[in-house]
Amino acid sequence: MNVLTLTKKWAWAGLSLALFFTACQTEAPGAEKPETSPETTAAPVDESLKASVKGPHLLEPAEVKALYDSGEPFKVIEISKADKYEKGHLPGAINFWRPDYEGGGYEYSGMRLSADEMAALLGSHGISPDDFILVYCTKGSVDAIRFMWMLDLYGHSKKAIMNGGKAAWAADGYELTTEAAPEAAPVLYTFQQPEQTAKLASFDDMVAALQDTNVIILDTREPEEYQGVPYVDKGACYPYKKGAFTFGRIPGAKHLNWSDAVDLDGDHRFKSLKDLKYNFKKAGITPDKKIIAYCQSGVRSAHTTYVLTELLGYPDVRNYDGSWIEWSHRYVNQGDVPVEREIDEAEHQIRLAALQAEAAAKLAAEE
Repeated sequence: MNVLTLTKKWAWAGLSLALFFTACQTEAPGAEKPETSPETTAAPVDESLKASVKGPHLLEPAEVKALYDSGEPFKVIEISKADKYEKGHLPGAINFWRPDYEGGGYEYSGMRLSADEMAALLGSHGISPDDFILVYCTKGSVDAIRFMWMLDLYGHSKKAIMNGGKAAWAADGYELTTEAAPEAAPVLYTFQQPEQTAKLASFDDMVAALQDTNVIILDTREPEEYQGVPYVDKGACYPYKKGAFTFGRIPGAKHLNWSDAVDLDGDHRFKSLKDLKYNFKKAGITPDKKIIAYCQSGVRSAHTTYVLTELLGYPDVRNYDGSWIEWSHRYVNQGDVPVEREIDEAEHQIRLAALQAEAAAKLAAEE
C-alpha cells in the first residue's frame, strides 16, 4: 500500500499528510496500489488537530504513527545530541547533530554543508532521492527545520517535520525506543533538482538590505543577544554567544525571538495561527515587505523563515545562513560592515565584570 492510498484510507479531513503527498504527486517506488475495499472505514477525526496549524511539510504525531502502522518505508531522522537520542527516540530513527551537517569550508562555524557534502551525508546513511524523510528534534522543531531548510535548498522534495517533535510524540502517548536504527547500506545520492534559493539570503543580500526600505531585517535571537549585553547561562557568564566574534546586531534589525512561535513550556507544538499572526504583526513583521531573518548561525532564523512562509503564507522570506557569526567575523576581521549596539565596549566590560562577580559570590555562598 503506497502512502497516497494510505492517506485516503484514513481520510482525516484537513490533515497535512494528504496535502503534502497530493502536492508532490509522487508515490513510493515499486509500491503497488491496493484494490479499494468497501469495508474500509475512515478513522475518527482527531478533534485536537482541527485547531492546530497546517503546512505542506508538517505532520502531527498521529499522522506519523499512521505511517508506521501502514508498513510503508520511510526514513526518520532525529536531530539531537547523542545522549538525548540514546535515552529514547522514534523507531528506526537515525541520529544527526549539528556538526554532521555543518561545513562548506568557511573560516567560521555554523554554515551549512555544500550540496555535494549534503548528498554524501544522506547517501552514507542509505537515504536515496526517492525516500520520504521525516525530521524531528527535541526543542520546538528548531533543529529539524534547519535540516529541512537544507533539504529544501538542495532539492529533496519528499520531506516533512513532526509538529512538536519528540516532546509532542511522548505527550500524545506514543512510545520511544532505545534500540538504535539498523545500519543501512550506503547509496549514491544525487539531488534531482537545481538549488531552490528562494529562501536563502547571502551576505551580499544582507548588505543590500541595509539600504532597502522595502526589506525588513529580522533578528530571531534571544533578547540579550539582540541587545548585545553579557548574560548568564547555567551559571556561566558570557560576553556574547560562543562562536560569534563580538556583540551587537545588524543595523536596523527588528526583533522577535524564534521561540515565540512555539509552546516550549508544553508539548513544543507551534502556537495557533491567531497567536502567530498577532506576534508578528505586533513586531512589525508584515507580508507586504521582503523579510530576511538571521540569528547566530542560521538555525533559529530557518525556523522563523518556515513559520512565515509555510504556516503564514508570507511571499518573500529568506534565511541569512551566515547570520551573526559571519557578520561579526566580517566586522572584526575585515571591518567592512557596520554593527549596532545599545552599549559601548566600556559599558560591556563593566556589565560583564559585574555578572562575573555576582556568579563568583553565589558560588562561594553555596560552598
